[in-house]
Amino acid sequence: MVPERRKQIAFGLLPIVVALVLLILGDGSPWLIGAVVVAGLLLIALLARRGRHTPWRAAAQRLGTGGAVVFWKPGCVYCERLLHELRGDDRITWVNVWADRQANTEVRRLNNGDELTPTVLIGDQVLRNPSADQLRARLTGTATDGA
Repeated sequence: MVPERRKQIAFGLLPIVVALVLLILGDGSPWLIGAVVVAGLLLIALLARRGRHTPWRAAAQRLGTGGAVVFWKPGCVYCERLLHELRGDDRITWVNVWADRQANTEVRRLNNGDELTPTVLIGDQVLRNPSADQLRARLTGTATDGA
């Protein structure tokens, strides 16, 4: 497991630990404790999301074939939006950077050490946090320089 993912899941457990401490100490209402537990469980579910994933080794071989490779990670709102808006587009290969150390290394190489997602590769072009419309335009060759 990528160290960043471990940190994120530990962060998701924090509200549950806080709720347990409140319960043990007798502080806080049952509603507050319940809300904190639910928030923690939702956060864990979001961060543990698996989603689509193709290993980076296989995805790299698809570059230059008219498609795109999208580096994404669970819990990233921009990634989730892109996944949702482009879910049926089979020209796009999705690579989860928390499920693949090589993908994590590659996305950091492309972004000066940052785990910036979504990062999209189309041939030798790198797009950082593009909208679904910008990505579709690049794939159809109708993009302008501002994309």
